[in-house]
Amino acid sequence: MTRLTDERLHELYTGTLKLIAERGFDNVTMDQIAEATKSSKATLYRQWGSKAALFADSLTAGGPVPDVAPDTGSLRGDLREMFGAHPKEIEHPPELVGAVLQAMKQNDEVATAVRTKIMDPLHERIALLIARAVERGEVAADCPAIEYVHLVLMAPFVLLDAVDGCDPQENDYVLNYIDALVLPALGIH
Repeated sequence: MTRLTDERLHELYTGTLKLIAERGFDNVTMDQIAEATKSSKATLYRQWGSKAALFADSLTAGGPVPDVAPDTGSLRGDLREMFGAHPKEIEHPPELVGAVLQAMKQNDEVATAVRTKIMDPLHERIALLIARAVERGEVAADCPAIEYVHLVLMAPFVLLDAVDGCDPQENDYVLNYIDALVLPALGIH
């Protein structure tokens, strides 16, 4: 599909995210991305077809969503494995969450891409982890928190930087959040 090297893709994705985080999705053009990443606009359009597609691929490179749901034998272990600090290939600027949320409100293509490439796969993997926990008897099948777990697990990634200016991957914040809030809501103490 692509003739771009991994190193070149990394440069394109990092440059795209940095520019959009700084200026906002609607305030960045493909010309500006091409200039910032030292590439041609024709190459960008040939490879991605649209700014929204390039943005979505940039967001998912090095992924926030693992390809496979972990299976450690316990929900606590699975969630800690899935959401613990993992090295990312692409550095996400702190302002990026706000830029993504704004872009999703203003651009249907971005909203669809973020939902299908990030949110839906994440929700599916979390649902699988919960289903396994129910099968093992860790979580009651009728636990009302099951319906909301995927949203609760996304909250620190979406809100922590905006509210407190903190990175959820620092100081084991997400791991402590899982232990203090998510597991007790599911009846695991």
